[in-house]
Amino acid sequence: MWKDEWDFWTSGQAEAKLDEHVREVLLKFARKNLPPTQGQLELVDHETKIVPGIRALAAPGHTPGHMALAISSRGKQLLCISDAVLHPIHLEQPQWHAAVDFAPEQVVVTRCRLLKRAATEKAPILGFHFPFPGLGHVTQKDDTWRWRPVSTIG
Repeated sequence: MWKDEWDFWTSGQAEAKLDEHVREVLLKFARKNLPPTQGQLELVDHETKIVPGIRALAAPGHTPGHMALAISSRGKQLLCISDAVLHPIHLEQPQWHAAVDFAPEQVVVTRCRLLKRAATEKAPILGFHFPFPGLGHVTQKDDTWRWRPVSTIG
């Protein structure tokens, strides 16, 4: 887990910085689920290899220590963009952000960096909140991107 993420949820920062309409729910979840995992986590503060083939990528904005993953095997790569891009509309309108993005300006910078990397490297992306199958490619056109989901037929 990214150290900034752990610190945010466990040091009192979340109480001070979260909007009240989400504070109670998110803090309850963090307080219940994070402490039991502490002994099983290695906190990272820079982009690094987690295990062979899986690399942690800084993706701040959605949350302070949000993290994406670059997964590689046999010369191929997949970018797991986590919540840096919440919906395919963010490809066409990368400057838009969601109400749940903690740092809107930062999420836009992060989003553009990850999408540019995916397009340049021709790496497929996995978007957690994208319509099924959530897996596809992006191509860049000027300052926006186009989404091409993988085919689920065949």
